[in-house]
Amino acid sequence: MSDFSRPIIGISKCLEFDMCRYDGSRINNNFVRNMKKYVDFVDICPEVGIGLGTPRKPIRLVKIDGKKNLYQPSSDRNLTDEMHNFTKKFVASTEVLDGFIFKRDSPTCGITDVRLYHKLGTDSGYQKTSGMFSEGVSAEFPNMVKEDEKRLSNISIREHFLTRIFVLANLRESLKQQSIEKLFEFYSKNMLLFLCHDEKLTAELGLLFRIQDDFAIISKKFQKIAYDALSSPVKKAPMINTFEYMYNFVKLKLSESEQSHYQSLIDKFENDLISQSEISTLLYSWALRYDVKIILEQSLFDPFPKNLLLDLVESKKEYSVL
Repeated sequence: MSDFSRPIIGISKCLEFDMCRYDGSRINNNFVRNMKKYVDFVDICPEVGIGLGTPRKPIRLVKIDGKKNLYQPSSDRNLTDEMHNFTKKFVASTEVLDGFIFKRDSPTCGITDVRLYHKLGTDSGYQKTSGMFSEGVSAEFPNMVKEDEKRLSNISIREHFLTRIFVLANLRESLKQQSIEKLFEFYSKNMLLFLCHDEKLTAELGLLFRIQDDFAIISKKFQKIAYDALSSPVKKAPMINTFEYMYNFVKLKLSESEQSHYQSLIDKFENDLISQSEISTLLYSWALRYDVKIILEQSLFDPFPKNLLLDLVESKKEYSVL
């Protein structure tokens, strides 16, 4: 197993940590439980944090005078100021967050699908928005990788989330050494992974080391570009180009039948008949056979602990919640 850096991940406390939901329950989550071995969690329940008990009466987001407010209908309490103050205290006490797993649909912790009612009262329409706490935390940690627990039941979304938090945690550790040489080592190790996400931004990362020799300037620009490059999932065209880059290191050593087999896999991948893992596994085996260290040392083959996918593989829960 690779020596992975430990991401620092915020998490809604009701997910596996404490019985603090509005009904006094806790949500059991195998993924979160498995992550504890590899991740340093910062668990938080903003609703308990502002003094609401467990169990407690429901709260909701409501537009009042055109602004988002946090309101408890049963007590006629406006909790907006309390939540804003609590959020400020939380971010002030938290130096680093590589990512955050938020509780879906929560008026405080939801990311996108939270109901914002148009007015007070029961007979009111609504629109979708983000929770008040998650919105404040996201504004203070713009490079934080965030997801909700239900979307992480999709294997592709989870792979993307895990890749980002572990690679960015490794970047954070590399930057602590304040060395251009160490930062370049990080870039070299992760180049192919960046390449299959965004070829243009990967080129920009490499160019930084040619045109700049001030660590403070390079590190700031590098962080921004690296985060942007990993923000979107792997795309097919750059993935194939990355395969071709690796393939060229072993091509001349392969038999005609092996070369033909590789090309047939590329055709199948282009037509969505196989996953990229079949090709990357083959290329890695060839790199092992011919001891191509420049390929074997790449994080692309092992960006995060693979057993963090086991609960999905075993249950075959590969549905998407979008």
